Amino acid sequence: MTPARIQVLVIVVLAVTEVVLGGGGKSVTLALERASHKGAELSQLRNHDLIRHGRILQQRPSGVIDLPVEGTYDPFFVGLYYTRVHLGSPPREFYVQIDTGSDALWVSCISCNGCPTSSGLKIQLEFFDPSTSSTASLISCSDQRCALGADSSDSVCSNQNQCGYKFKYGDGSGASGYYVSDLMHFDTIIGDSSTSNSSAPVVFG
Repeated sequence: MTPARIQVLVIVVLAVTEVVLGGGGKSVTLALERASHKGAELSQLRNHDLIRHGRILQQRPSGVIDLPVEGTYDPFFVGLYYTRVHLGSPPREFYVQIDTGSDALWVSCISCNGCPTSSGLKIQLEFFDPSTSSTASLISCSDQRCALGADSSDSVCSNQNQCGYKFKYGDGSGASGYYVSDLMHFDTIIGDSSTSNSSAPVVFG
């Protein structure tokens, strides 16, 4: 079998920049051209990415968060990407959709009526129960983090002084619920490509 090849269409972009040299006021015009990877083998692109990722890790001593990304690009099937996050103490795994059109992380809550039990990709969905996590706490309406959500018109307040949210997506679907603060657990990759377990408090729906 011949090696797989990826045909990548790259638009060559020329940028003109003036750089001042020394104190004499001299300038030179540089033409910057993006390299084309058209016809490159998949293994070559993978090696190129590994080198680039290594440079990124070296530039961030504290490391980068590693989240596994799965899904499908086919818009006629489902057309979504998702990852797994671990929430609570003890941590439990939840699948969440990667959505560039929203800044709110949310998962189905145990008290939800009529919430789907599986995703469009037939993945079984877990339900979050704040009472089973020792580090979970509800966000009140007076909490500053609730006010941040109000700036984007996402936050709503209930009669029980719970900070909630309600928003609609472009496809007509929507989500509503209340905000909780709890720990998210994740893997951090540091400069020598070793992995360490980390956690941080996050607010999610």
